[in-house]
Amino acid sequence: MYDVIVVGGGTAGVATAYFLRDLKLDICVLEATGEVGGRSNTVDLAGASANSGALFIYRNTRTEELATELALDVVPFEPTTYGIHVNGNTIVAETNEDLVARLDLTDSEKAELSEFIDSALLEYHEHTSNGVLDQDDQGLATETIAERLSGLQPGVRRIIDAALRGGAVGDPAKLSAKYALRYFASYLAREKRNRSFALGGMQAIPRAMHGRLPADTVRFDTVVTGVAFKDEQDAYEVSFTGPEGVGTLLTRHVVSTLPAPLVPTVFSDLPTWKTDALSSFDTPGSTTLNIVADIDGLSGIEDWAFIVTAGMPFDAIINPTPGRVGPNWAAGRVQFTCYGNSTGFQPGFAEDEARVADWVESFLTVAPQLRGRITGVHARTWEHCFALLGPDRAANLAELQRSVGSIHFAGDYTSETAGTHGAYTEAERVASLIRASVASSNN
Repeated sequence: MYDVIVVGGGTAGVATAYFLRDLKLDICVLEATGEVGGRSNTVDLAGASANSGALFIYRNTRTEELATELALDVVPFEPTTYGIHVNGNTIVAETNEDLVARLDLTDSEKAELSEFIDSALLEYHEHTSNGVLDQDDQGLATETIAERLSGLQPGVRRIIDAALRGGAVGDPAKLSAKYALRYFASYLAREKRNRSFALGGMQAIPRAMHGRLPADTVRFDTVVTGVAFKDEQDAYEVSFTGPEGVGTLLTRHVVSTLPAPLVPTVFSDLPTWKTDALSSFDTPGSTTLNIVADIDGLSGIEDWAFIVTAGMPFDAIINPTPGRVGPNWAAGRVQFTCYGNSTGFQPGFAEDEARVADWVESFLTVAPQLRGRITGVHARTWEHCFALLGPDRAANLAELQRSVGSIHFAGDYTSETAGTHGAYTEAERVASLIRASVASSNN
């Protein structure tokens, strides 16, 4: 009989066990793959720690606190440029005025794009303080960013749509204005105070937490197939398939950290209010391409930070460490992540050499000066990337967070924000619920 079984060893799953470690409970984390971390996946690519999912640590979040607590090495993301690739040309500039002026657009398109940028930045600065979004601006969570795109000329709409998808994963029609400000406008603002990059990659955080758990807390390559309440034991029976075959475990508490679309496939007896809440928003797929390139002798490439890539299979290219290059920094190499959020989930992509080669060629269309200089390529596709933070999810947040008996739910989709920082916050919330239940039982 376990005290807690956690379904999923991603960020929220490992963090839940980590936040409960002082209680000396019998905790088991069941992870379907062979490693912890889930969508915070990091790979070693040509001497660089490259993130194929979550990319940054955000200020004033549980992720930042954990990185400090776990003594991880981080550097600030300090962009000085913003770029746009459109109509076959890549323009990267230090000011938005210079950027727009140099784009291959008509005068009316330039005027419209400038107006949109100015409006987005005005709103961004009104709702942020020292690079952090004000938490009391809940009105922004109830309206979509799409309302600001209506009436734009097609050429301008194409650029803004790619910028939004590249910075914030999802369809603008389903994306809250609050989410867009954090993940889109902050790049336009060249914000230097809200993001950091972990030198060991985002997966360094769950790996470090896992290292502080009792041995054998996490069972790898173990797929949970069902969870059912057993009256006779007054406990939950968790069915699984693992390296040793099919089996069951009993537990007092269950924590689901699965992506929202997968929850009903494992927890089949959920009440209607929970399944309705789980189906009220999207958790879109995404495909990423990590590239490491040698830029020795080239000028300016190290300063590239965020480039919108309209018309490409990916929406944006991000360099997580702009300005950091040279003998003391990755030996003159720079890394880029191409985010194909509009492309979505592409089964078999990583193993398809032809498709990966097409993406690399598209990257070289944006950055032709790097032809012959690429030293590492890594492709990854995610069926369920991050839960979109839109008005529908905000309206259903209480039901998404609400436990069903002693089945608790933690993930980016149950958070007020999104991504790994949301998942860590939710792991702590659920750990607090279990902590309170244990204290009540002991009394």
